[in-house]
Amino acid sequence: MQIDAYTKIVLTVIAGCLLFMVGKDMTLVPSAQAQMGAQVTDVNIVQIAGSALTAPGNSRFEASLPVTVLEQ
Repeated sequence: MQIDAYTKIVLTVIAGCLLFMVGKDMTLVPSAQAQMGAQVTDVNIVQIAGSALTAPGNSRFEASLPVTVLEQ
C-alpha cells in the first residue's frame, strides 16, 4: 500500500495542529506574581561580588547604591 504525497502533507498538518493545540497552554516557567498586601520587605545589601559596600562621606545613609526604576 502506497501513501501519496498529498496524504502525507495532510496528516503532517493535522499532527502539527494537534501538537499546537496541546502545547499552547503549557508553561515551562511559571510567571512571577507580585506579593499581595501592604507588607514592606526590608532589604539590606551587605556585599556585591564579595566586596563590602561603603557609603560616601557626605551620605546620611549607611550605604548607597544606584538603582534604576523602570515603569511599565
